[in-house]
Amino acid sequence: MCPVMTAVGREMGGETERGTCAGDPATPLEQHIATLGRVAMALLGDAERVERALEEVARDARSREIPAGVKPVAWLLGLVRSACATQLSKLPLRSSATSSEEGPRTERLGASEAAPARAALSALKPTEREAVVLCLVGNLDAADVAHACNVDLDTAKARIARGLERLLEEEAREGGAS
Repeated sequence: MCPVMTAVGREMGGETERGTCAGDPATPLEQHIATLGRVAMALLGDAERVERALEEVARDARSREIPAGVKPVAWLLGLVRSACATQLSKLPLRSSATSSEEGPRTERLGASEAAPARAALSALKPTEREAVVLCLVGNLDAADVAHACNVDLDTAKARIARGLERLLEEEAREGGAS
């Protein structure tokens, strides 16, 4: 049994896949699986899609090497970002009648508390959302966000700043409405 898939399976509560792991990425995957899962859930909001995204990340990590000079967690979160984008591209476009506060389809405790945060994140541009989630949920600094998003440092800093500014504006708006 592949330890990476075992960790993914344990973390996501699903079945694991048989196979062998080759290369160094197994240890970083095992070390950061909880962070990878949290970031994927923040970007996708659905446990089933998160599981598929993490399976894709595990396959990609086994077949690639971590680039020199890049922190393993930043590299892995870049793979998560890409896998989540793939999952999101498979979704039908939302109509204006669709509620933006559907939230995750999970029965975990605290899922209802995530709805306001998910709604605020959904108001951001996708590039800003990714940068903010990688920074706040993935605990990456701006340089690591730049690596994960495959952009330069100034672009990463601008996306983080704009995203955080919009989140604060949304919080102030919600706070004033209460």
